[in-house]
Amino acid sequence: MAEAESLKDLMRIRAYNRQFLDSINGTLGTALGFKKKTGEDISTQPAIIVFVPMKINPKWIPGSQLIPKKLDGPDGLWCALDVVEGGRAEIEEPVPESPSELAERLRGWDDKVWSGSQVSHWVDQTEGRYIIGTLGAFAKERDNGSQGFLTNMHVGIEQGQKLFHPVPWGTHLGTTQKVIEYVEDQEYYGPFVDEPSTFVRVDCAFVELAPDFDKANINPHMMGVGEMGSVKNISLDDMAIIGQRVLRVGRTTGLRHGTIEAFGYEFIDQPNVTAYTDLLIVGDNDIPFSTHGDSGSLIVTDDSEHNPIGLLWGGWQEKLRTGYAQEKWTYGIALSRVLDALKINLIL
Repeated sequence: MAEAESLKDLMRIRAYNRQFLDSINGTLGTALGFKKKTGEDISTQPAIIVFVPMKINPKWIPGSQLIPKKLDGPDGLWCALDVVEGGRAEIEEPVPESPSELAERLRGWDDKVWSGSQVSHWVDQTEGRYIIGTLGAFAKERDNGSQGFLTNMHVGIEQGQKLFHPVPWGTHLGTTQKVIEYVEDQEYYGPFVDEPSTFVRVDCAFVELAPDFDKANINPHMMGVGEMGSVKNISLDDMAIIGQRVLRVGRTTGLRHGTIEAFGYEFIDQPNVTAYTDLLIVGDNDIPFSTHGDSGSLIVTDDSEHNPIGLLWGGWQEKLRTGYAQEKWTYGIALSRVLDALKINLIL
């Protein structure tokens, strides 16, 4: 028997125990990370984390419903099992827009468009309804070099969608060329894990710059952070990503700092489909890492290198599983896989 040492090991064990994990009463999903004991600092022991709406002393739970302390997997693998109490968002508390100068500049009070600037599109022009989001980073297509930017699919919507800065009656910034929402797990992670009807939420879009948009009006740096380093790949062959300090800049909350607490969160589990996302991020000092409008933000390492590592797509009481939510947690996807899926490179 060999204890799990990597995200890949944990993925294989979770897939092997899918039926059991799904049977846990009230489960809000699972993720991969390190085991933590109540009242103690987080360990470095790889574990499958099971989220439940209420954590109860085993003394008061029938034996048939007890969750074991470890799980056996294929090829003699095993790992620890950790139970974490999740949150139920009965009423979503609004997060106000940041009043900071940085956030105001991102929302259009600047003479440049940056990584982190506001983008928007009409939902119904006759009724004056529109959607706002965040420009993650400027990018170019690998095959023909056309320039544009990266954001979420639910911001870029579909091929042919026009996006504007900062508001739909402002400047035509670009037109969506590619969108991807889900990718099958074996295509995304590799053949070592291939569960039936299982997908990874990628939620990304490439928007090509409008032909008449003056590229002199672009600043590819992240406002408030500066120049970014090279894209950092998230390896599945170790646990290095867990505990990584990160930051992001978005049009609603401006600059926020946080920590990647877990990987591979299962946020949909229905009879016909299972869906995962890569990153679970907790903001510093009990402050949400993101809120509505920050979708599309680039996630970078919170160090001197500022390596782009992820793309933010949701968070702050998202209703992901039958009304439940991991409150104050942000959801993101590994950036290197996003870029490969869209066949683009960042302009840094």
